[in-house]
Amino acid sequence: MKKTLLLIFLMSLVVSLLFAFELNSGVLYSFDGKLLYALEFNSFSILANAPNTTSGFTMMVISNFVDEHFGMFGGVAKYDVKLDFGIVSLYGVGGMLFPVLDFGFEKITSIVRVGAKYYMNNILVNVGIFSLYKIDNTKLEGIEFFIGYSF
Repeated sequence: MKKTLLLIFLMSLVVSLLFAFELNSGVLYSFDGKLLYALEFNSFSILANAPNTTSGFTMMVISNFVDEHFGMFGGVAKYDVKLDFGIVSLYGVGGMLFPVLDFGFEKITSIVRVGAKYYMNNILVNVGIFSLYKIDNTKLEGIEFFIGYSF
């Protein structure tokens, strides 16, 4: 038991030293009037891929709390612009979207998101646009607004 806890602690330490994380919560409002709520978890490499550029993985849960519950897994990349009043990041996300309650590989569709994040120390505000396909081939496009914390 002690060896297992030590191994978990060491792995957590290594992961925390190699990656930075973000936890965001917000809404996606489609242009046809649908409101979806989302919780997002991003992981970014601490090492930059190029000057001011990092990439990583993202996971997301999207729901209207009635009959639509989606999970999302994909990649995220961002470009940081350092300004006098903080950091603004331009980002892009792409990945697979799947129904949480009725999962099936034949039901996987796609989601794309782009936007800008403003970092005030560890607090971030995110505004962007999204486009996703549901399993019945209906397309939702709209704007998104998130507030989060990076650690």
